[in-house]
Amino acid sequence: MKVLIISDQKDIEEGFFPLYKSGYELVKACNANYKKYVKSLKEPVIAYLDIYQKREKDYWEEIKLLLKQKIVFLGIIDLQSAALDPAAFFHAGVSDYLRKNQLWEGIDNKRFKTILSAKPKSPVAITKEKDEESQNELPAKNKKEFSAKLVPDGEWKKVKSGEEYVFYFLYVEIDLTADWKRKGGQAFLKQIKEVFYNYIKHHIEPINGKIWMWNEFGGLILFPYTKKCHDVTVTAAKLITNAPIASCEDFPFKTEMSYKLALHIGETVYKDRGNTGTIVSDAINYTFHLGQKYTKPGNFYMTEEVYNKIQPGLKELFFPEGVFENKNILRLRKFV
Repeated sequence: MKVLIISDQKDIEEGFFPLYKSGYELVKACNANYKKYVKSLKEPVIAYLDIYQKREKDYWEEIKLLLKQKIVFLGIIDLQSAALDPAAFFHAGVSDYLRKNQLWEGIDNKRFKTILSAKPKSPVAITKEKDEESQNELPAKNKKEFSAKLVPDGEWKKVKSGEEYVFYFLYVEIDLTADWKRKGGQAFLKQIKEVFYNYIKHHIEPINGKIWMWNEFGGLILFPYTKKCHDVTVTAAKLITNAPIASCEDFPFKTEMSYKLALHIGETVYKDRGNTGTIVSDAINYTFHLGQKYTKPGNFYMTEEVYNKIQPGLKELFFPEGVFENKNILRLRKFV
C-alpha cells in the first residue's frame, strides 16, 4: 500500500522509513501538485498532510478535500505544534496526529495497525449490521433503555427534587501531589480549590452541566441525558488536551496543572445540592470509584455505555483501557 506524504519540507519522509522497510511504498507530493495526484488515484492510499506554515483556514479546506478522496486514513504532520486544539482534527475524521518528536522517532507498522483497528466501520458495514440486528429487535415502542425518566427537554428548570432521572455523570479531580499538600500551606491550597472550581464551572455551564457534589479538590457534575453526548465528550476532551495551555492562561500557580476526568451514564434520584447525603445510586457510586480508584492522573476515561453513544469521529479519540468493576473502560489518547 502507498503512503502519500504531502509536504514541501526536505527529508520529511525519513520519519516514515520504518514503514518502507515493512513493505509500504512511500510517495512524496508537494503542495503545488498533490491535489491532481489524489484525484487520479485508482487505489486507496494512506495520506499525511504537513500543515507547516499554512493558515488554519487553508489546511482545514485541504483536510475536507482529502477526506472525500480514496484515503484509507488521513494523518496530520505538525512539526511546530501550531494547532492549538489537536482534538479538532479527530472530530473531523482525521486518524493520526504527528508532532516533531513522534515523526523523528519513526512511524512504524505497529502504529498503523493500532490506527486501523480503532477506525470506525464503513457506513455500508454499519447499515448491514443494523439491518441484521433489527430482525431480532423488539419494536421501538416496546424498548426502554432506562427505567428512570428523562429530564423534559433537557432543561434544569423542569427537574423536580426527589424524582429519578437519567444523567451523564462527569467526575473531575485535581491530581494534587503530596508535595503540594505538605508545602503549599492552607492559603495556597484554598486558592487552588477556588480557581479550579471556577475553571470547571466556566466550561461546563455553557453545555448544561451543573456541579452537584463537590469535595475539596473535585467532585461530580451532572448533565441531563440526551441520546447524543457530543458536547460533554468534546468539552471533557478539551479540558484534558488543553491543560498545558490552561496552566499558563487560567491558573496563576506557575506550574503545570494536572487533573483527571471520568464519564459515566446512569440513573439517580435528584436532590438539591447540599441535600444529597441520603441518595443511594449505583451510578453515582460507580462514577466515584472509576474516577478515584482507576482513572490515572492527567487522563479522561469513559465507560463503554457512554462510548457507544458518541459519534464515529469522536470514537477515534479513544482506546480500550481495560475492565473496571465489570465495565469496559476507554481512555482518551494522548497527543503529546
